[in-house]
Amino acid sequence: MAASRDLLDVDPPELQFPFVLYKQISCPLRLTNRTDSTVAFKVKTTSPRKYCVRPNNGVVPPRSSCTVVVTMQAQKVVPPDLQCKDKFLVQSVIVSDGFSAKDITSQMFVREGGNVVEEVKLKVAYVMPPEPQSEIAEEHDGLERILVPMQRNVDNGRSTSGVSSGSASLRSAEEVGSPVGRIVKSEEFLKAARPALETKAYPGPAEQSNQLSAIIAKLTEEKNSALEQNRKLRDELELVRREASKQQGSFSLVLLIAIGLLCIILGYLVNK
Repeated sequence: MAASRDLLDVDPPELQFPFVLYKQISCPLRLTNRTDSTVAFKVKTTSPRKYCVRPNNGVVPPRSSCTVVVTMQAQKVVPPDLQCKDKFLVQSVIVSDGFSAKDITSQMFVREGGNVVEEVKLKVAYVMPPEPQSEIAEEHDGLERILVPMQRNVDNGRSTSGVSSGSASLRSAEEVGSPVGRIVKSEEFLKAARPALETKAYPGPAEQSNQLSAIIAKLTEEKNSALEQNRKLRDELELVRREASKQQGSFSLVLLIAIGLLCIILGYLVNK
C-alpha cells in the first residue's frame, strides 16, 4: 500500500532491505504524480553515507511515475535484533511545465514565503533474506524420497493385515475419504515418518557455544604466538645493537693507539 498525498504517491511506505552482511542491497521506490501539473521531488535520508539514492531528485510529469533506487552499502556488523532507526524524507513541489531536473535547487523545498512543500516520511526495516530456491527444492526432494516409500509401506502393510472388522471399517472409511479415515491415515503416516525426520540434526545452543569457545581459544593462541614472535624479534634487535656498539668501541681504541704512535714518531723526527 502506497503512502498517498496530494502531489505524489510513494510506494512502498516502508523501505525493506533483506539484511545480508558484506553485500549491497537495493530497494526500489516508486513515485506517482497524481496531479495534472509537473511535480519536482527530492529524497533525503538521516544516514547519507550509508545509502545511495539514484536519482535523489527529479521531475515527474503529470499523471506519470518514476522509480528511485535506494541502495544500502555493504554492512560489516549485524544490528541488534535487526532494528534500524534510519529514515527517509520525500519532498515534492509543483513546478511549471518544461521544468527539468537541472533546474532543481535546494531553496525550492524550503517552506518560506508561502511555498507549499509536501513531505512523505519513510521508515527503514531490515528483514530476513529469503531462503534460496535451490535449497528449498533440494530439501523438498529429499523429504519426498524418504516419505513416499514409507507411505507405500504403510499402505501395503494395511492392505495385507486388514482381516478384522475394525481394520475393515477403517479401510472403508479411508476409501470413501471420510474424516475418520483421513485422521487415522495421517497418524499412521506420521508415526512411520517420524524416525526419518528426526535423523536430520541441527546444532543446539550448547554445540554453538562449544564452537564459539573453540574459535575464541584458537584466536587467543594465535595472538599469544604473535606476541612471542614479536618479543623474540625485539631481543634479536637489541643483541645486534649491542654487537654493533662493541665493534664501534674497539675500532675507536685502535684508532686512538695509532694516532698516539704517529705523534711519538713525529716528535722523535722533529727533535732529531
